[in-house]
Amino acid sequence: MKMTMITTLVLFCVLTIGCQKESMEISPDERLMNSKLINTYSDIAIQNAIISEHTMFPYHFVKNGAELNELGQRDLAVLTGHFAKNGGHLNIRQLGASADLYEDRVSLVREMLQEAGIEMERISVSDGMAGGSGMSSARVLVILKQASRIAGTKTSTSYSPEMK
Repeated sequence: MKMTMITTLVLFCVLTIGCQKESMEISPDERLMNSKLINTYSDIAIQNAIISEHTMFPYHFVKNGAELNELGQRDLAVLTGHFAKNGGHLNIRQLGASADLYEDRVSLVREMLQEAGIEMERISVSDGMAGGSGMSSARVLVILKQASRIAGTKTSTSYSPEMK
């Protein structure tokens, strides 16, 4: 009797585990769907970063040329989609490019935006920093000092290892 009970229990466990294994397998369709979902989330994050940065760098262009490379075309397409619905600012960084090359790059990007139907009156283009105009560290220190005076606290304006 005891041996029959043990055998039945072991057989039941083996069958239960076997059934669970089959149900845990993911079908190829589910894998494809999961993969596409992950890629979609990644694409959305990349598009949001491109819009937030709103900047074309020299690496977006063919080396020593005014034409956009594949990365530049992708980023400009994302920005074009954004600018079609919203006004805004586009930075095109000159960095090491000559004045003539920089002007050619700006002209090309403006032309491409216009061809895509973007109203250029709604967009400003300059050689600004990525993500906006930013703020100098000197201005940040002034603001911190003013805030500490108002709060009646002392604010440190120097770096120390404890501030990590």
